[in-house]
Amino acid sequence: MAITDRVKIRLPEIKADLLTELSLTATDRIKLRLGLAEFPTELESVAVEVVCAMYNRSYHEGVKTENVDTFSISFVDDILQEYDADFRRYLANKEKQENVNKGVVRFL
Repeated sequence: MAITDRVKIRLPEIKADLLTELSLTATDRIKLRLGLAEFPTELESVAVEVVCAMYNRSYHEGVKTENVDTFSISFVDDILQEYDADFRRYLANKEKQENVNKGVVRFL
């Protein structure tokens, strides 16, 4: 199931154009953060959550602090920071898979 389909299940009211833009932005930011050329399927769940958070930001989700008496709101600065542990695990697993055959001699 595509990222956009999964987000549509969570946010049925989201407009198609906005959904496409937020999905592209989320996947691009994750690729940049991890230094990837292609977006891996293993990180699709993170992208779905990021898209939902980006959409919900306008409805006060993702609020770090809120003061009622002075009406001041500050949002979480880095939306991807919450997923740093997932990103580190993904990169560690990727490196581990790449090094499986390193140092192995094969005779044909």
